Amino acid sequence: MLKPENIKVFYSVFFISAILTIAACEYPKKETAKPTVIKRKSVDSLTQGEIWERYLNNPCYLPLLRDSAYWEQGTPIGFSYQDLFNDSIGATHKYGNRYLVGDFNALNPDYTNRTVSEIFPYLPDLKDFEGLPRELAQAMNQVQPRTSQYDSLIISLRQKLGTKAEHYINFLEKVWKYKLIPVKREYSIQGDSLYSAGHYIVVCEACGDTLIMQARFATSPKSKDVALVRSETGRSSISYFSYLPIGSRRRYYAGMNRITSKNWERAREYDSLDIARDNEVGGGNNRVTIFTGGVELPNFLLIQPSAEYPRSVKQNGIHEVALRFLPQAMLGTPNSLGCLRVSDFASKFLRWWTPQNAKLFIAYKEDLYHRQIPVKDTILHYLPFKSQAEGDRFRQWLRQNKPAEASLLDIDEDGSYTSGHLIDAYYYLKEEYNQYLNTQKFKQE
Repeated sequence: MLKPENIKVFYSVFFISAILTIAACEYPKKETAKPTVIKRKSVDSLTQGEIWERYLNNPCYLPLLRDSAYWEQGTPIGFSYQDLFNDSIGATHKYGNRYLVGDFNALNPDYTNRTVSEIFPYLPDLKDFEGLPRELAQAMNQVQPRTSQYDSLIISLRQKLGTKAEHYINFLEKVWKYKLIPVKREYSIQGDSLYSAGHYIVVCEACGDTLIMQARFATSPKSKDVALVRSETGRSSISYFSYLPIGSRRRYYAGMNRITSKNWERAREYDSLDIARDNEVGGGNNRVTIFTGGVELPNFLLIQPSAEYPRSVKQNGIHEVALRFLPQAMLGTPNSLGCLRVSDFASKFLRWWTPQNAKLFIAYKEDLYHRQIPVKDTILHYLPFKSQAEGDRFRQWLRQNKPAEASLLDIDEDGSYTSGHLIDAYYYLKEEYNQYLNTQKFKQE
């Protein structure tokens, strides 16, 4: 709590900080990454009606929504523009205006299915690349990993930038080459069950007269918990049961959190360039987070609830999909034990982009959080493959023509055509695979 004699000093410092922050945000943006604003006005002067209208197009406005239905009872109902800033590295820091939003509504406000539609970052619009000639940033953004063009770009960067190129090449090698295609899917499917999908982690920047959505990634928050069950013979086994953070369990996720630890993974070497990057964004380390049974949770970002939420869980994190019984194809739908699960690429990008102690705001309306959709007749109507033969044909095409993608998506040589991993792989590569099928059909005719 600020003392009265310090209030003037605080607002003077914040006013200067805000000016510097707004100036730092003035770089070209994609029109699809933010709502259309006819009359520009500061974010902190927006009415709740204007905030609500912007939120429907841009979830970065969700923390400002002062609707009690979206927040835990007895805790702050919405936050201010000033609350968005990193209070550790400071608002004047180059990355001090970055924050994350957990938008955990699987349904639209009118209760229609929301669908998953990821948005990947556009590199020329990121402050991290403002020292790079725009044409090179565009080339980095467009290049397809594991191609001759990718190799040529690395050579070109070294020729044009000298030793400064290694900073950008490290990003390509450690983050960008893991990029696939943004997930776009209407539902999530697990076994014979169908679920609404629409949960996101949103990558945001506060910029005075607008809040910029730089990316949004499908995520799976909590829907299960675990218990140890003992049989009559004394043997112990693990049992999973439904646990939605609604009703009396609404306190599970805090409305405001901080990312207090940024861990690493075994699959990538952590070297001097990664240390330099962590120093640039305020911190990070090379520790690897291990779950029960020795399972690695790659790129674990520890979520620490703010003091206003003493009953919220303190050991959750954001990390890559790691547990096989919680399939990747459920991203966008509650399907975790508590952590926020994201794709391989999303976990790497968030680990790289997020400053130490950046804030994470989590909000949702309880009756929009989760919905199982009644299946008409059979689940086959909703599956991309209608038989084992169709699934096997796609699996074979993927492993023969896209071996790197098959490895990234963890596609085995054999498996069920209803596998979540296989279904997600199909949605990643749907257009390319359908072109292949059309070509084969033309040859047969």
